Amino acid sequence: MFRLSEEANEQVQNEAATEAETDVEAKEAQAETETASNDAAQSEAQVDPKDQEIADLQQQLLRTRADFDNFRRRTRAEKEELSQFATKKLLSDLLPVVDNFDRAMQAVSDADEQIRTGIEMVHRQFQAILSQYGVTPMNAEGEAFDPTRHEAVMQEAAEGVEPNVVLQELQRGYLLHDKVLRPAMVKVSV
Repeated sequence: MFRLSEEANEQVQNEAATEAETDVEAKEAQAETETASNDAAQSEAQVDPKDQEIADLQQQLLRTRADFDNFRRRTRAEKEELSQFATKKLLSDLLPVVDNFDRAMQAVSDADEQIRTGIEMVHRQFQAILSQYGVTPMNAEGEAFDPTRHEAVMQEAAEGVEPNVVLQELQRGYLLHDKVLRPAMVKVSV
């Protein structure tokens, strides 16, 4: 029996040694896990600023792209507007010529029919060229006075007419693409 107990004792000691080794291995594994998690926490702390920097740079890139898109859109709009209004000065200088043709047509009403026909043809040609470039005449008579579209040079009291209504157009006004090229000179009711 004694032998069995020695064998049992040896077996118990072997099992205890195996358990001790397993415990040591478990403790070592736990220590390694803790070390790994500490390393991971430290590496996260080290990686965190880089990740933050990457995120900041991505945001900066997105803002820069948006700014560039806005710049491109604004430049395109300015270019279109410039091309529309590049001839504004020339067209403004031609308007007095059109006014003189209007006056000439009124003056030659009783004159030779051929002269009148010639003046009318040149006048129509001027009007066609102006309309090609987006110049349209304004009709001011009977409208409410608008200081952005009309230039009041006279005032007159008129019965049956509300105040600040255009009574007479003394010089025709013109629009260039719905913007005032030249305001109309008008007589306004008081």
